[in-house]
Amino acid sequence: MQQYPLIGISGNHRQDNTEHDTYILSYAPNGFVTGLEKAKAIPVILPIVSQETAHEYISRVDALVLSGGQDVSPLLYGEEPHINLGRTYPVRDAYELALIEEAYRQRKPILAICRGIQILNVAFGGTLYQDIQSQYPESTILHVQKTMPSTATHTIEIAEGSELSKIFGTKTAINSYHHQAVKELAPNFKAVAWSSDGLIEAFESNEEGQYVLAIQGHPETMVNDYDEMQELFNHFVRYIKENRLF
Repeated sequence: MQQYPLIGISGNHRQDNTEHDTYILSYAPNGFVTGLEKAKAIPVILPIVSQETAHEYISRVDALVLSGGQDVSPLLYGEEPHINLGRTYPVRDAYELALIEEAYRQRKPILAICRGIQILNVAFGGTLYQDIQSQYPESTILHVQKTMPSTATHTIEIAEGSELSKIFGTKTAINSYHHQAVKELAPNFKAVAWSSDGLIEAFESNEEGQYVLAIQGHPETMVNDYDEMQELFNHFVRYIKENRLF
């Protein structure tokens, strides 16, 4: 019988106001569930918990997906909040930093999407543009698209020989919903994709034995319409299976 790896997706909180009460809901975007299930993995959402429990999560899963969401607190990389900083959630920052720390300690593969690429970079000493439009005058393309989330709106150039190039070749189109971006890349990582205006759109690990694929776009919203975006999840799960990491 075929075995499916168990892959944890970092959860988020949202408030649901009802007539009688206010509830905090734990959730993750369903595109991650769809992409991982179609890739023959078992997706499980990891609700925000204490750092100790976050470490225990990692012991129970075979790999980690860092999902999108709020801006990362600039205090984590030594900056004051820019006037155009969006909503932050320090509770989630602390939780995901604990997930990342333990995933690295246990050498669990990591797929990081949108906010995921940002918190992962910050976790190892990198910095961010808090607001692209204000802080990166070289920007010439729209990084917060004004169309359907499942639509690719700009291209990225991909380094030949990278893990990402095994999926997309040296160029592909991606969707874009971010006003923050990687600024100084942490030394643990190497950039492998760039937008036409020079922003880092993906990076991978420099460390032998630690699989990291971090992407600024939102492939999880495109898996039903673009086969190559589903192949991203297939590739991630295939790596886990081929290296017997479950």
